[in-house]
Amino acid sequence: MIELNRGWNVSVKGGESCQIISELGRGGQGIVYKVKLRDKEYALKWYTVPYSDDFYDNLEKNVHRGAPNKNFVWPLFITERQHGSFGYIMELRPAGYMDMCQFILARAKFASVDAQLNACLQIVKAFWELHRNGYSYQDMNDGNFFINPQTGDVLICDNDNVAPNDKNLGILGKAGYMAPEIVEGIAKPNVYTDYYSLAVCLFMLIYMNRPFEGKFYLSCPCDNNPEMAKKLFGFESVFIMDPKNRSNAPDERFHRNVLRRWNIYPRILQDAFCRTFSGEALKDGKRRVSEREWKDILLQVRASFAQCPLCKNKTFIDPDDAEKRCVFCGQKFSAYPYIKIGKFKVPLVSGHSLPLCIAMGVDERFDETAANVIENKGQIGLLNKSKSSWIVTCSNGENRMLPPSKSMPAREGYVIRFGNQGCEGVIQTANN
Repeated sequence: MIELNRGWNVSVKGGESCQIISELGRGGQGIVYKVKLRDKEYALKWYTVPYSDDFYDNLEKNVHRGAPNKNFVWPLFITERQHGSFGYIMELRPAGYMDMCQFILARAKFASVDAQLNACLQIVKAFWELHRNGYSYQDMNDGNFFINPQTGDVLICDNDNVAPNDKNLGILGKAGYMAPEIVEGIAKPNVYTDYYSLAVCLFMLIYMNRPFEGKFYLSCPCDNNPEMAKKLFGFESVFIMDPKNRSNAPDERFHRNVLRRWNIYPRILQDAFCRTFSGEALKDGKRRVSEREWKDILLQVRASFAQCPLCKNKTFIDPDDAEKRCVFCGQKFSAYPYIKIGKFKVPLVSGHSLPLCIAMGVDERFDETAANVIENKGQIGLLNKSKSSWIVTCSNGENRMLPPSKSMPAREGYVIRFGNQGCEGVIQTANN
């Protein structure tokens, strides 16, 4: 396959052409160039390995279909076949984003836990949008994600491998990210294989270790034996934090991150990874945690990240774990109020906030706030930060209206209806 030179023109489908400006980078599939089209600069991914007509036709369909959501750096134009190959044009990546592998290698670091969880939520929502349209990503790995370490905003690249479920275009995936049924060679990429790869990426972003590379993995010879690959990443693989099978448990020398972080995050997160990486889910993709479930789990985890009432540092306060201690001061939390909204429980401690997406029951607007938790003379209260009035039912059955910018005491038994379209929340006391 021929490489392109500066100043060359490349024909784009539709009769236009782009001009090569400079090389941006290269990988196993091809070279990425900066190009100019219609007086604007873009990125052109130019393939240096051969691909079938089916691959080309699927890529062209992706161009016409458009991006599932804003996180995808989607193919905007496809080139004609020329110079011995072809490519596609996409937006240039903005400044401030780091490759996900840089986080895993500790060359980049999230500015906060909030940024880390925001990245996970954006990834989950992006793939929910993709999957609900009947498509799978098919090659999800740490090279696909670029993340802003300050905000957690995510860009998803390499979208040329997106295809309808169960349609294989010759791309199986990257070792360690491929679902066991792909490693075993008995299935084609689909939404359930994506669920596995998604869980691997989330685990790595949160715990900063790989979920199946424990003591057993370290003891194995470093070769490309297909049978060994099946033992490590196929149906026989063992999750490093499996509570029953410790044959592949973390090694204290190499897995300090997961050993340190595992018990810091709420139990709901541990349970989700143990379930989706269980022996049953390794063999049956339908048992894996879906992106919609991950969304609710991550929202609960983020809602549990609040200021410790004792030392004032931010930590995880888990209403379902009476033994939970502050990671900084080590003290158990005394009885504190929380609000239960459907499946969510949000601790009501001073300085915390109630996410609008939980109060309104919506699958978006993750960064908006419905209420701030305030404290006045030792009394915890809620300040309405939304644009809607709430209906508050007091313990005696009396209904009151709470307009925006007004506050109320957070008393046990109070029931709040968050606007006409919102959910209903009940204030309770933890550790009773």
